[in-house]
Amino acid sequence: MSVRILVSNDDGAQAPGLQALVEAVSDLGEVWVVAPESEQSASSHSLSLHRPLRIRKLKANFFAVDGTPADCVHLAVNHLMKDQKPSLVLSGINHGPNLADDIFYSGTVAAAREGALLGFPAMAFSLAARSPWDFAAAAKFARSLVQAALQMKLPGRALLNVNVPGQPKDLGYE
Repeated sequence: MSVRILVSNDDGAQAPGLQALVEAVSDLGEVWVVAPESEQSASSHSLSLHRPLRIRKLKANFFAVDGTPADCVHLAVNHLMKDQKPSLVLSGINHGPNLADDIFYSGTVAAAREGALLGFPAMAFSLAARSPWDFAAAAKFARSLVQAALQMKLPGRALLNVNVPGQPKDLGYE
């Protein structure tokens, strides 16, 4: 079976952090993107139960869903990718860190957590920086970690929450 990577986020299908992550891992396997149609920050791990969800195909293997990040991963695994499941679920790159209690509210972490709950190794990536956002270093680090995880064959249900620092000034150091 070939490597399939599912990528989602909470900042929306057009977010620059998502684009940076997709580009960074695009040659590591067959990449599928299923992301919220609009920003869903702090949506936590909610699933839409009382309304139909709309899936819009933006291009090959790239979909926008009018739901939460957890909805996106759930729909991807159980509907869009049901014939060949992902090897790994990625979420991000988020605008800003997801540390401490933030992980309970974060849609970025929730997307990865949904992947882990469904039995797949998963990683949430966040850029611990302030605007203006430069995702290049975080994308480079994400690629190296994903590559290592694929070689190591992380166990199903493993969940990594990865916060990549920006420039030292973004962390309060000058």
